[in-house]
Amino acid sequence: MYADYPNGAAAGLFLRFSFPSQASLGVTGKIDNFPLMFSGILNIGISTKGWAWFGLSANADWWALKYRIGKAGESDAWLYFGPGAEAVAEFGNNYWNLGLGFRLPLGVSFIVDRDWEIFLQISPGLNVIAIGSDGFGTFGWYPSHTGWTFAKFFRFSGDFGFRYWF
Repeated sequence: MYADYPNGAAAGLFLRFSFPSQASLGVTGKIDNFPLMFSGILNIGISTKGWAWFGLSANADWWALKYRIGKAGESDAWLYFGPGAEAVAEFGNNYWNLGLGFRLPLGVSFIVDRDWEIFLQISPGLNVIAIGSDGFGTFGWYPSHTGWTFAKFFRFSGDFGFRYWF
């Protein structure tokens, strides 16, 4: 009667909009019999003068909770939640940054025809360690540059995309 959440391998694309000021295009996927969802992302930093930097990031999330919340038209609606990790590399004019952090995605997905998934998620996160043109930073604190700043500590992203399960 109720469709199970798909198992196996998956691949898909998504759009991401993030704080602070970032737009991204990513690929997402899952390997069969491995509990993590992976993403690789091309990021563009946006400022009042246009693009400010570009970068790449990768994340791996463990969905500790997958809960069927009901039907949505012809599809099954699911809620998922769990911890993850993210690595970031950013480059711009006189700017570079490499960082590692934690994230906590919370998403809603719609399983259509058993194999297609449409998803919408938010992912708050914390930058743990970074090194770059601003110096060495931990938890948003850069002692040799700006001290502690909220935008260098906290990350927030919203994703919209799809996956095909095979």
